[in-house]
Amino acid sequence: MKLRNPLTMQGFIDQCWLFTFATPEQAARKLLPLELEPVVHRGAAFWNVVICHIQAMRPLGAPAAFGLSYWHAAYRLYVRCYPEVQAPVEGLYFLRSDCNNPLIGAAGNLLTDFHFHTARITADMGADQTRLRIDSPDAPARAVLDDAAAPVLSADSMFGSLEEAAAFLKYQPCGISVPELGTVNLVRIRRDESAWRSRLVHVREAEWAFFADHEVRPEICYQVEPIRYVWERGVTLPAGRRREPAPAG
Repeated sequence: MKLRNPLTMQGFIDQCWLFTFATPEQAARKLLPLELEPVVHRGAAFWNVVICHIQAMRPLGAPAAFGLSYWHAAYRLYVRCYPEVQAPVEGLYFLRSDCNNPLIGAAGNLLTDFHFHTARITADMGADQTRLRIDSPDAPARAVLDDAAAPVLSADSMFGSLEEAAAFLKYQPCGISVPELGTVNLVRIRRDESAWRSRLVHVREAEWAFFADHEVRPEICYQVEPIRYVWERGVTLPAGRRREPAPAG
């Protein structure tokens, strides 16, 4: 079995936006290995798409001067797994990552299950608008955020209020993958929860080619204030299969 996430890494996320989408539970289940189940609310599963800039990504303990800085975008599903030796774990399952640093992409595909591709990623931050863009040949994306407009829930949201959505959709700090049948690899994230600051933002318009063949509905988008992260060395554990929903009727 290949090593997965063999090093504990550290970096500083100085710009970060998180976009969340609801999708039918069964649609999410079809995208997941049998060791993972979607985290569900009122019959819906959820995507979390991040666009962020990471400064000085490097092994823990290495000087910042040896780190690499880059833009990273990733499409993740909220999931739960059942390791045999501990309580269920929730986190994010990566289906695709884009980054603007070929070295990060090559190392990421060698050592992780985050499915890296190389793409140009830009953020143009104006006085009242932020324009985000992923220039990828197979999964381009763009979003315009209106900082002057108040965020609102869509009429078909799975939540009753912005506060309910924000509380539920704050992801659990763990990356989860399935390196082999019957196992899960957990990459726990250390962050100072007291330093976590975010604000909801209004998405004026957005296009995501990645979702062309997926049924998704936008929920909320939030911008995260700069924060230091530590991605712990991955731990691979035996895991049981997911719990299937009871048949209707």
